[in-house]
Amino acid sequence: MQATAVVTKAKMDTLQKIHIWAARSGWIFTAGFLFAVLPWFGGGIPPMLKPTDTPEAVWAFYSGQKYWVLAGAWIGMSASAFYYVWGGAIAAMLRRTEYGRPPILTYTQLGAVGVAVFNSVLYFFVMAWVGFRVETMDPKMIQHLNDFLFIQLEFEVFPLSLWAVAMGLSILLDKSKDPVMPRWVAWANFWYAGLVMSGQFMIFFKSGPAAWNGVLAVYWPAFVFFTWLCIMSSQMVKAIKKYDYAAGEARANLEVYT
Repeated sequence: MQATAVVTKAKMDTLQKIHIWAARSGWIFTAGFLFAVLPWFGGGIPPMLKPTDTPEAVWAFYSGQKYWVLAGAWIGMSASAFYYVWGGAIAAMLRRTEYGRPPILTYTQLGAVGVAVFNSVLYFFVMAWVGFRVETMDPKMIQHLNDFLFIQLEFEVFPLSLWAVAMGLSILLDKSKDPVMPRWVAWANFWYAGLVMSGQFMIFFKSGPAAWNGVLAVYWPAFVFFTWLCIMSSQMVKAIKKYDYAAGEARANLEVYT
């Protein structure tokens, strides 16, 4: 019995360490993503191009730093893998709040993070495509692909907002004696879901603060997104450290076998 207890405790400690690592993987994604879009790589933040630039100017930018663009695409694609791990870690923890009822909010989170990861992967996939054959591509084609990159990066916030709303509702609906997260974290998610939407208007403008190189389309949503990511990562680590994994596993087994 004593040996079994030791093994069980070791198993629970391992599960906790894995979950903490997964919760911190959001910071790995953040570092890799931001590094990959720096000016000397993809030139995404801050934007080195403008919607009003000529096809020749866009082509000159990509052809002049072809291998930097390819390196940025490689780094960003690698970092994107950690995005899904982070989202899965949050969904797994917030699943606790839906014991006893259909896990609609948990599945909504997983679906939304899947879309978010796909968008991140697609962004770096197209970046690699542009860099791979830039010297033989027509400048107008490069211009269109560059527009696609920025629109795809900044116009994808609807799934992100839905993801945040699902997390916020999960936290607010947690009526347990020991809630997974403080209620203020739910309101931080709702704050994020609304404020990040400023980038949605960039498809109507080619200049000014709402264009894809403007403050409302790039800098503000990026600030809101990474602030939210840091809040959720830190709160996740705190939640994991206080969670009773042995009790959680027993409850999960009860749900499966009864």
